[in-house]
Amino acid sequence: MNKKERLEEEFELEDEEQVLRDYSHITSVISVNYCLMADELSKFGEFQEGVAVDLGSGLGDLAIEVARRHSRLTVIGVDISLKAIAEATKRAKEENLANVRFELQDVHKLGFADNSIDLVVSHGSIHHWIDVSGAFSEIYRILKPAGLAYLNDLRRDAPQEIVEEVKISLPPSQAKGFINSIQAAYTPEELRAILSRLGIRDFEVSEQKFSRETIFKNLRILRQNSSRSADYNKLSLTILIRKSQVSNA
Repeated sequence: MNKKERLEEEFELEDEEQVLRDYSHITSVISVNYCLMADELSKFGEFQEGVAVDLGSGLGDLAIEVARRHSRLTVIGVDISLKAIAEATKRAKEENLANVRFELQDVHKLGFADNSIDLVVSHGSIHHWIDVSGAFSEIYRILKPAGLAYLNDLRRDAPQEIVEEVKISLPPSQAKGFINSIQAAYTPEELRAILSRLGIRDFEVSEQKFSRETIFKNLRILRQNSSRSADYNKLSLTILIRKSQVSNA
């Protein structure tokens, strides 16, 4: 997918700087999710060392949160937007995070060796992927045996009342982008079918959920986010993929 196609799909705009401004505004509504995902990682493994990749890293929010919590983990954010890469790099430098960097890459053809990555994360990117099966194949290819992919995205079957609640909280151009994203997203059943067809067996697709410990750790941020209700978890789904010691895909 080229830059113009992505912009038209998401915001129906061709001005990339305007898109990034709009994206930043939408991100402010769900910004706590990056903290929640980064803290929830401890439930799935240690991830104190090795290499993590954030797919569709955008302005760098999730990659930066992971890097903050895991100082010995090398975090690489990848995106197809040069402007997003530049902004994310600037943010990381402002925070003096030496263990995170950002690269221009396409999820459909990742520049990492087979069995080389310990952790793959992603937030809000899957519905952009033009070839979802191919992207999941790439994720599985680069994961080390026993590696983990922890992915989060919107879901097309989200309750309409919650979708409307978010929509009315956004300015018109951002609201249009949000609705376009919901319409482009997948249902859990569709994603399970795709992963099964690829021969990936150890996976879980579920409603977005976080542990009690993670919720309590981020309670202050959750309370400050007045636009977020407890039902916002129903907007999104979580995919967990563990690569077996013996590859099966």
